[in-house]
Amino acid sequence: MKNQTISLIYVLCHHPLVNRIIEKTLTEAHHRVCPFSTAKIEGAGQCECVLIIDTYSVERWLEITLRFGLMKRQPVVLLTSNLKNQEEEIRILHLGVRAIVPIANLENELKPAVESVVAGRLWVRRNTLTEYVMRKGGPARQAPVFTAREEQIIACLLDGLSNKEIGHLLGISPRTVKFHVANVLRKVQVRNRRDLRQLKKVPQQNPQLLYRAVGA
Repeated sequence: MKNQTISLIYVLCHHPLVNRIIEKTLTEAHHRVCPFSTAKIEGAGQCECVLIIDTYSVERWLEITLRFGLMKRQPVVLLTSNLKNQEEEIRILHLGVRAIVPIANLENELKPAVESVVAGRLWVRRNTLTEYVMRKGGPARQAPVFTAREEQIIACLLDGLSNKEIGHLLGISPRTVKFHVANVLRKVQVRNRRDLRQLKKVPQQNPQLLYRAVGA
């Protein structure tokens, strides 16, 4: 998306005050702002656009991020107040998120965040950005390599989705999901999906495997 014209900035926010701040901030910066609905996901790949999601007021924000950011390859800006640690921020960067803006500082950060995304750059906390870049471009580690589909499966597993839910989300059969899940668990060297989620909760147990599991 770097150096390309963004024709639309979609906004998915159910909070009236936050919505007004977003619209005012971006229209003053001469961006074209439109409300977003899930029906628009199918046509998202036909034009260059950015999706802004308020995670506080949108219950299914992770599913929409997966479908819009990871599957449609369009950048997502998350407005959030509930990402408490660096690991969680790094994880969602691998789902197509390109900016993380704290709600508390929305008026100051939204405009430069969107402009960074439009220019093909990330907008996240400095320490998160440093760690993310190191994991993406650092020296090779003795850790498993995942396919793009396996990375999608891992993101869903870490969010607690069932095989049926994953299949519906990714458009594949439950049997295919089961095949990918087995491969993921084998590569990460855990017995089941519950053990995989435990790696997320306690990353110090085996950090290199988890870093790869979230797409590093």
